[in-house]
Amino acid sequence: MHHNSRSNSPAPPAVRVAIDEHRGRTYAKVDLQWGSSHLAGLGVAYRHPSDHLLTQAGEELATARALSDLADQVTALSRTSN
Repeated sequence: MHHNSRSNSPAPPAVRVAIDEHRGRTYAKVDLQWGSSHLAGLGVAYRHPSDHLLTQAGEELATARALSDLADQVTALSRTSN
């Protein structure tokens, strides 16, 4: 009989990123599902009308801030677990 070791392994962490723009601000939310834990990081970027940056730059900045927020939460959670 063949034994599949993956069936006993926990599911890998799942990450979902949502980006929205409203009134000159870009909002990003990063959801992390890790086993029974759910965390969400949030980030906001503001693009001044005189900025010549691409819209994509706001999305990238908001997402980076959301990921940083999430990383801080995971770090804090790991410190309380030990």
